[in-house]
Parts: sequence; structure tokens; C-alpha cells
Amino acid sequence: MKRLLLLATGGTIACRQTADGLAPVLSGDELLAALPAWDGRPAVSVCQLMNEDSTDLTAADRLAMARAVWDGRARYDGFVIAHGTDTLAYTAALLGYLLPDIDRPVVLTGSMLPMGVPGSDAPDALRDALRVAADGRAGVCAVLHGQIFSGSHVTKRHSTARQAFCAVGAPPIGQITPTGQVCWHVPPAPAGTPALVQQLDTRVVMLRLTPDLPPALLAGLTGYPAVILETFGAGGLPARLVDAVRDLIAHGTRVYLTSQCWEGGVDLQAYAVGRRAAALGAISLGTRTAEDALAAVMCGAV
Repeated sequence: MKRLLLLATGGTIACRQTADGLAPVLSGDELLAALPAWDGRPAVSVCQLMNEDSTDLTAADRLAMARAVWDGRARYDGFVIAHGTDTLAYTAALLGYLLPDIDRPVVLTGSMLPMGVPGSDAPDALRDALRVAADGRAGVCAVLHGQIFSGSHVTKRHSTARQAFCAVGAPPIGQITPTGQVCWHVPPAPAGTPALVQQLDTRVVMLRLTPDLPPALLAGLTGYPAVILETFGAGGLPARLVDAVRDLIAHGTRVYLTSQCWEGGVDLQAYAVGRRAAALGAISLGTRTAEDALAAVMCGAV
């Protein structure tokens, strides 16, 4: 029988109504106890890492998740992280860089309604995640509403809908059938040497460009090691921002460009506005999602 570890971190899945609104109060043991039995259910231990709304999670919290996975590799065949949905995609992306070539399944899941609420999606979400972890495919992924997403391509597209997540830049990598079978759409990634990365720099600013963004805003970012600009279309810089970006780069800030578009990414050679950005030394982040771009820059992977 597969041995899994449930890392409970809070989120809507663990919420109850309080005087101040929904807040995470259920433990990981309580989440497991709410699940119905099923054939082949794996043995699951619980580690209550924290009990937070995912809005409050920091890079330090995500590093604690990575360490818990790394420290448990010898004892467990796979890991499930019960997480709030609002920043689940940020955690999934960052764990991919903190745990490169991890040789165990690391499966994030969450729900749009709390466990125990009538009609909640929480039981299915947690049960599906346990099934995927028990299936044994190594790597970081997210399991939500019966679909399996790569940790580097998942994003939350809707704030309230049950089907709140989608894959960006690549299709879902698998699904769980109505009968509980785990079906993969793509072959597993080549195996490398697992590692735990513990050095990351959170001093990264991500700024979405708007048509009349004042250059003074960029000037105020001098001193930050890295700035990610979410640009229009295939990427480029408005003429009025060229001097501000040149000054940032001259003062040692690395300036990265990603696209506000979900698909297609940045191509700094297609348009003159992109070529002038490249000439300044701005760095394209290609087709990365915003979450994956932030994680890659924080970990020095680009």
C-alpha cells in the first residue's frame, strides 16, 4: 500500500464561517475524516504545517512546504498539499523550482467551497489528489475539478466558479475519470537528480503596464534586484518608458518582460517596440505564466 503525507496549510477547503467571514479552522485530520471510503485508499499521514488563508502565505511558508516534502522523501511515496485556491498557482510554480527533479508526486489541491458544506467540491478534490499521488508519477502538479495540471502552467481564472482553474501555455497533463482512474495525457518528464533549493530572493516587483503608466513609477523601483513588466501583446516598451527602463538597468536592476496575454508569450524580435526593449537589455520570459515567471526570477532560474 502506498504511503502518502497530507500537508495541510489551510485555505477554503479547511474553512468554517466565523463572525469575520470564512476562515480556515479544520485540521488535516478533520479533512481526511470527512472523506468517504473507497477501494484502494492509500495510507495517509498528516502534517499540519499551518492553517492560513492562502492570501497570507509567503515565500517562507512555501519554502516550509518544500522542506517538508524533501524531509519526507524517505518515508512517503507521495505528497498532497491541501491549499487555498487564491494563490495555489503561485505555490505550484515555486515548488517546481524549489524541488527540481523531485522523485515523488507533489500534488496540490483545494476547493471553492469548504469541506462539509452541502454540494462542496472539497471531498472530490482531496480524494482525486490522493489518487494522483498514489499513482506515483513524480513531479509537481495541481489536481482540481477532475483535471491534472502541470505546476508551471496552472492558473486561477475565476474567483467563484467551481471550475476555477485552467492550463495556460499547455493543456492539462491528465484527468481523473468518473470511476476514479488516473489517466495521463503526456509522458512523464525525464528523471534528473532531485534537489532542494533553499535560496530565493523575494525582492522582485511585478508591474502590469497600462497605457498611461507614469515613468516615475518605474523610477521608484531603483534598488530592486529584479522587475517583471507585464507588457502588451508580444512584448515591448512604450516610448515614454524607455528612459526609465534604461536607468533601472543602469543601476543594476534586471528587467524582465512577460505578456498580459494568456497565450503566445513574448517575442522581442517581432516589433520595433520589442527590439528597442531588447536593445536596452530587457529579458524576455517567453511563454511563462505570471506565476511561473515570478517563481523563476525569484529562484534565479532565468
